[in-house]
Amino acid sequence: MHKKLIKIHADFVSYHPFIVLLLMLVVSYFAFSLASSIEMESAGYEDLLPEDIEVISAMNYVREEFGGADSVLIVLESSPGNTNSNEIRDVRDPRLLEYMSLLQERAILVDNVVSASSASDILKSLNNGHLPKSLNTAKNLSIQTPRLQTYISSDYSIALIRLRITDITDTKEIEELEKDLNNAINEISRPPGISVKLSGEKIQMSVLTRLIQPDMQKTSRISLIAILVILFFLFRSIKHGIIPLMTIILGVLWSMGFMGFIGMNLSSMTSGVIAMIMGIGIDFGIQTVTRFRQEIADNVPKRAMSITLSNVFMPMATTTLAALIGFRAMSLGELTIMSDLGTIMSYGVAACFLAAVTVIPALLVIFEFGNNKNNKGVD
Repeated sequence: MHKKLIKIHADFVSYHPFIVLLLMLVVSYFAFSLASSIEMESAGYEDLLPEDIEVISAMNYVREEFGGADSVLIVLESSPGNTNSNEIRDVRDPRLLEYMSLLQERAILVDNVVSASSASDILKSLNNGHLPKSLNTAKNLSIQTPRLQTYISSDYSIALIRLRITDITDTKEIEELEKDLNNAINEISRPPGISVKLSGEKIQMSVLTRLIQPDMQKTSRISLIAILVILFFLFRSIKHGIIPLMTIILGVLWSMGFMGFIGMNLSSMTSGVIAMIMGIGIDFGIQTVTRFRQEIADNVPKRAMSITLSNVFMPMATTTLAALIGFRAMSLGELTIMSDLGTIMSYGVAACFLAAVTVIPALLVIFEFGNNKNNKGVD
């Protein structure tokens, strides 16, 4: 029964290539529009572990009950450029303490910032509500409390302002927070010899997200070029070297389109999956082209493709099924990231298989049909 169905599919694709190509172009158009809705998400520890793990459950409970929050750090570091200058060399310097206090007040006005604390708060509380006016006073006060160690390094070269922020996970909100905090830092004149920068998990994830997009483009481009070189070397034909590439190009496009359709996004942990899909999916295109080149020697293009699909469909379908089983097995583990990787890889391999038994055959028949030397045999 399955051989008959395969034969029907093979004959339809081989003898109606323009219809097949038109249908696949329509599918590709919708896939492209859906793929454009995919966003790059920042990934935290809670995204790597299943929600029923005790530590994640506890964290989610605390967030629901107490409005859980994360933190962002403003790092102030003493970095004097000249030996004999008035630049700050000790972060307990009153000029820096006043700057920290002003920066705290400004940072509180930023959306999603709940509270701010620093060494200036502690020293102010020890000095009757006033900031120390001299470095010696600040030094004497710092000896009185070990709490200062949580805000100032042991060599007094680095100080921290800890910002408590709301629990935000949306990439755009995190990027907006980083932008607003940088604006706040730039608005206030800093004392000489001090460098100021942001840190913390949310800021790191924001930077990582910005780096992912160019890295994805770079790895995909390198993979595509490397595959193209191998295909040219294998087939020694520009036409037969380029056509198999449509397998992975459309396979990636269709899989991303389906992800957009179901509302699934990429993250920093799954961003490299496109190159992996390309590496696996190109095999389908190579099998179809290789077998067609063998059959075209004794048959006209349409019949050669019908024979080709009838013979390669089951082996490729079996390979696809085996790959899908393997990738879906990744969902059996506890790590959420492995499940996501397996799911996306499953979509990609399945899409590459579909491209290899529809678009690639149609293109081969269309491009070979006008070649007179191949129009021999019985149609």
